[in-house]
Amino acid sequence: MIKQAAVVLASFIAAGGAVMACNGNTGAGAADSSKGPENAVAAEFPSEIEQLAENVFLFTNSTHRSLLVVTNDAVLATDPQGSQSNAERFVEVIREMTNAPIRYVVYSHHHGDHILGGEAFPADSEFIAHRNAEPYLESMDARSVDRFVGDEETIDVGGLEVVLIYPGPSETDSSLVILVPERRVAFMVDAVAVRTVPWRTMNDANPHDWISALERVETLDFDILAPGHGPTGSKSDVRENISYLETLVGAVQERIEQGQTLEEIQETLELPEYSDWVRYNEHFKENIQGVYRELIGA
Repeated sequence: MIKQAAVVLASFIAAGGAVMACNGNTGAGAADSSKGPENAVAAEFPSEIEQLAENVFLFTNSTHRSLLVVTNDAVLATDPQGSQSNAERFVEVIREMTNAPIRYVVYSHHHGDHILGGEAFPADSEFIAHRNAEPYLESMDARSVDRFVGDEETIDVGGLEVVLIYPGPSETDSSLVILVPERRVAFMVDAVAVRTVPWRTMNDANPHDWISALERVETLDFDILAPGHGPTGSKSDVRENISYLETLVGAVQERIEQGQTLEEIQETLELPEYSDWVRYNEHFKENIQGVYRELIGA
């Protein structure tokens, strides 16, 4: 059954300049008259939905975004939001779009503000996460995971391949990239964003590992970057994030070698080329703190 709602259709200009249409109906998500209309994807979408490509959507609740891959036969969702009420709305939105079963729910990483709403999803949905998330989840009030994956795993979502890739430790040591190769979309949460500095002290992550992980992401074949926060971007935004981290690490390291304290570095170091990035004024000094502590081994 097709259910109608407010139309919010987003287009994305790919690197070659072509427009990714928001209402395509070919390929894995196309209507198949032999299957009947009961699982067809709605032609109009709820206001929380941004369509990135055929079969591929983002659900947004406040500042948190989750990926949806929707075909006639199955749905894959990531990150069931941080509360039961938000997750219930997420499920409602999926049901406004399609009656296809929600077969898979993927935790992009282990942070609770993205995953604590899992109980709102159907009991038979398979929950998936990277194996490094397991020890964190044991002490969290999150729905239990049915399958832990390693460095790479491919999932068939109604004939459309979705690849879960672990690029190495980044903002966390459990962060996955969810890649939809045929739609040239990559989704990653917290470790990369569009012209946005990392959160506070960067989760006390190792910045060298983080750079290496993003360099791995940069080797993947995609055009559309879908972050877990903030606007949708492109593959070039991954390079911008790498450049920011490399510049920050280099500048902090230089000042450490000059004998400056953390407080002295925070008072004197500025990166004006990034001053217009989101959260620069609020979190740049904390970014310095996170990098400083890692570089001195504190």
